[in-house]
Amino acid sequence: MGSKLRCLANCGVVLGVMDLLHGLATLAFYGYQYGSHYNCHWNHGIRWCRYYLQETNHSTRVSYGLAEGVICTIFAIFLIIALTKYKWWLAWSWLLKALAVVALNGYFIIVWVMETSRYYHQFWDRHNYDQNQVFLLAGIVLTLIELVIMFTFCCVVGSFTHKPRLFLHY
Repeated sequence: MGSKLRCLANCGVVLGVMDLLHGLATLAFYGYQYGSHYNCHWNHGIRWCRYYLQETNHSTRVSYGLAEGVICTIFAIFLIIALTKYKWWLAWSWLLKALAVVALNGYFIIVWVMETSRYYHQFWDRHNYDQNQVFLLAGIVLTLIELVIMFTFCCVVGSFTHKPRLFLHY
């Protein structure tokens, strides 16, 4: 019984490392976007850049994305610690972070798809369209990765929670 529990814990640690890499990738992407967004390279000047960033919610998303990357990294470390120390109750707290990340990314994806369908952006140049697509695709990819990790997490930690309870009864 102990070796099966250790195998589940190791599988969970691999999952925690994947989530850690997801958090670091999120932090790297939005860190790069932070640097590129606040160094305006458009011909329209700084006033246009600020207007564009506010209208598209990109500046807000960059700020939330940086916070998301930091929180994902911290919770991934908590998940790894919880699984190596056999603290199943601490492992389940990770699910709150996953649901918050999916909700945040889902909100921005829906807002960007709705804004793109409104044709309010007729005056944008090609770079604006490309930048909007980068944010939309990054949001979709990050959400899908988080959903896969969350589904796997529920399977692994559900078994991880059930095994110690069986072990205590025998």
